[in-house]
Amino acid sequence: MVKIFDLESNQLLAELNDEEFQHLADILEEESLEDDDYYINIADVEFLAETGKSPSLVDKLNKILDGREDREIKFVRAE
Repeated sequence: MVKIFDLESNQLLAELNDEEFQHLADILEEESLEDDDYYINIADVEFLAETGKSPSLVDKLNKILDGREDREIKFVRAE
């Protein structure tokens, strides 16, 4: 399980299972191996929707964006 937070406010935005998180991580750019913050935008969500791999992830990302064009997020793996 991976918890997704807003980078600025630290507000919990969503919880992703490992498969959903892997789909997300596959399309996002990491600056380093220790990177735990990401920038997501509507184009990322549209790309995932087109692949059809994880409709539940697309729904969660649309809720995370909440009408915005983009958002900075960070993740924390739950133990």
